Amino acid sequence: MLSAAVGVGAVLAAHGAAAATTATPCTALGGTFPDGATLKLSKALGYTGQPGSPLVLAIQAADVPANALSPGDPSPAVCSVGMVVSSNGNPKQSQIAIAVLLPEGKFGTASKDAWNGRFLGTGNGGFAGTVNTSTLGFGIIPAYAVTGKTYVVANTDMGTGLLFNCNSLFCGSKEGVAYYPTQTPGGLYGDTAAIVDFGYGATHLMTVAGQALTGIFYDARPTYSYFHGCSTGGQQALMEAQRFPNDYDGILAGSPAYDRTHLHISGAALYEATHFGPVDAKGLPDSYLTNAALALGHGGVLAACAGTDGGLPTDMFLTKPAMCKFNATKLQCTGAAGEVPCTDPAGTSCSCLTPDQATAMNHLWEGARDTSNRALYPGYERGTEDPTAALGASLTQALHEPAFDSLEYWALGANFSWQSLFKNTTSPQGEISGKIAAVDATRIGENSFAEVLNANNANLSSFNAHGGKLIMYAGYEDPLIPSASTIDYYNQAVTDDPATPNYTTLYLAPGMWHCSGGPGVNAFGNLSANLPPLPTSIGDDIMGALVAWRETGLAPHRIIATKYVNDDATQGIAFQRPICPYPQNASYIAGNDPTQETSYVCKAGNPVKNQQFTPLYGPK
Repeated sequence: MLSAAVGVGAVLAAHGAAAATTATPCTALGGTFPDGATLKLSKALGYTGQPGSPLVLAIQAADVPANALSPGDPSPAVCSVGMVVSSNGNPKQSQIAIAVLLPEGKFGTASKDAWNGRFLGTGNGGFAGTVNTSTLGFGIIPAYAVTGKTYVVANTDMGTGLLFNCNSLFCGSKEGVAYYPTQTPGGLYGDTAAIVDFGYGATHLMTVAGQALTGIFYDARPTYSYFHGCSTGGQQALMEAQRFPNDYDGILAGSPAYDRTHLHISGAALYEATHFGPVDAKGLPDSYLTNAALALGHGGVLAACAGTDGGLPTDMFLTKPAMCKFNATKLQCTGAAGEVPCTDPAGTSCSCLTPDQATAMNHLWEGARDTSNRALYPGYERGTEDPTAALGASLTQALHEPAFDSLEYWALGANFSWQSLFKNTTSPQGEISGKIAAVDATRIGENSFAEVLNANNANLSSFNAHGGKLIMYAGYEDPLIPSASTIDYYNQAVTDDPATPNYTTLYLAPGMWHCSGGPGVNAFGNLSANLPPLPTSIGDDIMGALVAWRETGLAPHRIIATKYVNDDATQGIAFQRPICPYPQNASYIAGNDPTQETSYVCKAGNPVKNQQFTPLYGPK
């Protein structure tokens, strides 16, 4: 029980909670099972007293004063709760950290004065491993700053932290264990309960526990429940809509890592594409894309395509990247005098790509292929090769093994090696199809690895029957999860049910990186470091649009997205543009001020199908 107590204590410490000198409605929730609220919450989760049923192992709770969640941002006093839940009642196999913030109208009370009557579940990133305290604050602050009332907000470490010491980037891979020796080699390998927790169980338990805790604290259940997550959080969002359609009334799913097993293996395939060929004197393979090579490719893309797709010729990003067909072979060295190949890792400029570099760059855009040359996963849109992109190729190439390949260790064990996906390390030709099948088919209890981890079901009819509304979003310039995969999911949903736009919509932000950031508009109520200029507004804030859609029936239309100067809201607005319900796109009205969103109109467009999964993979 010590690890459980330490886990929840760390959550509370992150919120600045102080030890209570007298009991309050908040501190009364704390205890070790069956004390405090642990027994009530356990029963809400399905505890029966029999082995295998969920159990709340421990709760710690403390009152946090107003304005203590984020320096300089207004926040109410909150009851900060950290709990550890075992999904099967066995703390040796499952320990899920869950944090819940409950607004207090007055410090140390259970007043509803600062609560808007809603519950907000939030997502994590990567392999999670810790409760995302910044996301908790992001859930509390915007609504409170505008209305003086806000959500009960919850988050979970997805069960990968307390027992396995994972973090967002690593969970048991060789590189992860080398950097973080406390990580369990092989990560979650062999632990069925923990893999199910990560796949979908922890998020559902967080939801049920958070809603039940709300009822205990306020003696009132939430009127509406919402979820917002991006990346892994987007996968959590779609898992909820598919598996637990009654959990939430409205869901925001950003850049969802929904086809997780194939996404992670495709990352290894693209890593291989930039790590084959002869090794030069600096120890780099000939196909390695140096920062200078990436910059050269990015410049070539912008010169060829910027301004031809509804945006401006001066844009440092593409508005409709699917229209761009630039081929990296146009930058290939010819042997002409004065050429500077892009092979120096310390070089800041160059003039041409080696043949292997040109091939590798095209592979990034074309996407990973299996052994039979079938599309395993969509490629990254042109524009994502930007060497400054967060979580882009500049970072992922520099690792000693493919990024996020811990997932393969969970299926194949601690001795897995990424090189085993390929016949050898000097050729991109692989044995990848057999490994895909082996990973997907690994048994996790009564289900397969793919069934537990992939949220590929595009049939959202049960969520619709509940009255749920789903808004998806992605950055067109996402260098980690290709935006085409999000588009493919939406396209499949519409194919399955032509009425899908009545309850699900998709927004694509030109020039936005993974979930946030980038040279384009990137602040619109998404999980960003910056709030939109008008938080909670249905025109500026995608969460505000979702709430209005679910609670009033007002369907979302164009949303004003903002690019701040240097991505710093305190420096003012650089420009604004609308993001439009897919497949519409924003188009510039010639002669108008290009920094103003009113200078762009949402125009009808055709569904984007330039990069699609082979039917064997992807959404179903």
